[in-house]
Amino acid sequence: MSEQNYISRQITVYKTDKKLIEFIDKLKPAPTDFYAHIHSFGDKDEEGVKQTSCIGIVLQDYSKGTGKQTVRVMANISPDEAEYILTQLQNKVSNFELKQEKIFGTPDKDGRARVTKLRVIRAETGKDGKKRTYPWYVEIGNGTGVKVKTEKGGFYIKGDSYKEEGKVFININDMDFFKLFFRVSRYIAAWEQTIAPHIIMSGKQAIADAQETAEK
Repeated sequence: MSEQNYISRQITVYKTDKKLIEFIDKLKPAPTDFYAHIHSFGDKDEEGVKQTSCIGIVLQDYSKGTGKQTVRVMANISPDEAEYILTQLQNKVSNFELKQEKIFGTPDKDGRARVTKLRVIRAETGKDGKKRTYPWYVEIGNGTGVKVKTEKGGFYIKGDSYKEEGKVFININDMDFFKLFFRVSRYIAAWEQTIAPHIIMSGKQAIADAQETAEK
């Protein structure tokens, strides 16, 4: 796709003179077999590929320059996590923390796979005891780690194997942080209202067809 025809998936963005945080549409509809999920949470599509519905968070630090000098990192949160953070804002919590570490993808020849680390924090006061003007703190780290499979089929990062390739953080005030997550929440709601009817009708029709076939 040419730059002229580029269509952005950006939901909302917040910029300073040195950094930005951007929220990206990565929502995926559930397949017919799991229509009541609405969102796909690791369900396989018609081609057998696992799909996960999420909101992408991008942090960029261009304090040292643009282009190759820009540090860009990304992590994903689920629609539920986005709504949960908005709820904390609406409840005007003084302190809050959400931490996430994910390892994914096919390991390379050394057994290393992609890793994302995310921290979303609200601290009412700083270490000096004074009220913080920018109480929200978002930090993303990207790198690699050794992927280990658990007995139950899950995965985790082998201890002390994480190698960081990039990390960016940003501080945001209450109003601007609320605007970001309110816009994300509105987009999720609009997406669900648009996509859900088709998914539900598809699932209901599949059930009806299966019942009709069974009765023959």
